[in-house]
Parts: sequence; structure tokens; C-alpha cells
Amino acid sequence: MNESELIKLSIDKARQDRYLQLLLKPKKRKELLDKLNHNPPLCSKNTKWLSSFNDVLAILNINPRIEVRLISSAPELDGKLMTFNKAVEEVPYYDWGTIIGISSTLAIYYGEAGERAAIITKNV
Repeated sequence: MNESELIKLSIDKARQDRYLQLLLKPKKRKELLDKLNHNPPLCSKNTKWLSSFNDVLAILNINPRIEVRLISSAPELDGKLMTFNKAVEEVPYYDWGTIIGISSTLAIYYGEAGERAAIITKNV
């Protein structure tokens, strides 16, 4: 999954083009990704909010070895590809707003400090 697919799945349609443009500009990217921490403009029709990241993980049955893409306010995670299992360990460790892209139809949102969590899917 590339960043464009992940943005099209997870971000509100009205903001997708702007997000895609700003993600390409290093100075604007950090500013934009900071919005993932508290009130990200996630697509409401694709997003199911849950009380915790652990609740999200309990619902999903994901192959731990599948490669996922991260878009994150944490510079250590942003733009990285890693296994799902590694992402599940790393995202809470850095504790910043992150979208974990699993496929073109499935992603997970982790809010700063785990304050919010969601499943993002075209099948919600």
C-alpha cells in the first residue's frame, strides 16, 4: 500500500487532495501530521471508533507478518514499512497519532497517547 491509497481510504474526501500535496513537502508534512494527534479529518463513513487500541486489535485478525505502511506524527515511524506485529509494538511506544495502512480497504488509527482508536475500512 502506498501513501496515496492510505490517504484515499482514511482521510475525508474533501481534504484528500490537499493532504496528498502537503505530504510531498517536508516542511508542511510535519505540520500536517501533527493533526493526527487529536482530531484527524478521518472519513466518517469509513471509520468505526472504539475505546482503545487493544479493542481494535481484539476485533481484527491480521497476519502478524503482513507488511504495513505508517503515516505518523512520530518521525521515527512516518513513512515506514514494517510487519504488522512490529507496528503493533512500535506505535504505542512512540505514542503519537498514527495511521497503520494494512490494505487498500483496511487501516487502523491510533491517537496520541492512545486516547482514541479506530478501524478504517471501506466496509464500515
